[in-house]
Amino acid sequence: MTAAEVEQLLRDGRLRATQPDPETALVELESARTHISSAEKIVADDPEAAFALLYDAMRKAIVAHMRASGYRVTRGGDHVKTGEYGRAALDHLDIDWHLDEFELLRQMRNQSEYEALRIDDDEVREAFEHATAVVDAVARDLAGAS
Repeated sequence: MTAAEVEQLLRDGRLRATQPDPETALVELESARTHISSAEKIVADDPEAAFALLYDAMRKAIVAHMRASGYRVTRGGDHVKTGEYGRAALDHLDIDWHLDEFELLRQMRNQSEYEALRIDDDEVREAFEHATAVVDAVARDLAGAS
């Protein structure tokens, strides 16, 4: 995806333009890093909670990029729209595979929360890989933008 696709998300009403907020973006990015660290500490005892934290780490990293760039999702389907923004705006970071998995992780997290889906160790390991890749890439991109 490309910057043109971010513009399309704006035209479609899936995003709205706001004032760029790099300070809040850095706070959210730090929160994403804390989620990864916390997930490492609890994974043996509570893999579902660790998985949810890792999903939230990915989401918060994408939202941090969105805030720094001056965008917010519009109401309704926020997490789906966050993933769409990630695939559109972060295509230059060479993390497409990880961003493509965001939607699957979102669905699994919801099933874990609302349908009693059990998350296994392999799924948590994969979520660690995806979350770390996205958070690190967004951090590098934001550091280069400042």
